Amino acid sequence: MIVQERKPKKKLSKDIINIIRTTQRNNIELTHIADNKANVLLSLNALMVTFLLPLVVANSTVILEKMLYVPLGTLSLTCFVTIYICTIVLKPSNLKNFRDNDNQEGQFSPFFFGNYYKMKPQEFFDYIKDTATKPDNIRGHLAEDLFYIGRRLAFKMNYIRWAFNIFIVGLFLSLLSTTMVLWVL
Repeated sequence: MIVQERKPKKKLSKDIINIIRTTQRNNIELTHIADNKANVLLSLNALMVTFLLPLVVANSTVILEKMLYVPLGTLSLTCFVTIYICTIVLKPSNLKNFRDNDNQEGQFSPFFFGNYYKMKPQEFFDYIKDTATKPDNIRGHLAEDLFYIGRRLAFKMNYIRWAFNIFIVGLFLSLLSTTMVLWVL
């Protein structure tokens, strides 16, 4: 009689699961913070443009006479560029291409909705049942999801940094040009 040895199943330790869970939660919270920063910056600039336009129209002769169109143009351009960048940050990702990032075996992460939102329910249930029974697949999918959350977060943070820098420089240039125009007159 031949006795077959059973290989012990590789399970994710509780420590690893907690680390992955904590990292994902932190990245999601940071993404939420990034979205809030972009939203505040977008709202602030939209309000500035909203109040700026009626004032410019109502006082156009004074603005032309005192050459205040340079600082106002700088401020307007700053606001519009900042609004544009913040809109890019807040714009949802294009989900149609997520399943194109399969690995060699045609596997994709069942834990990210962008990968399965077009599947039929039974197709999804069968796929997740098959995927969830293989610990190596779970590890790979969790790592992949963590990677893509981190990339999206880095994208948002870089663009928000650009938006803040443009906003700060634009405000400074507007104030500087206003001071120079008024000092010359």
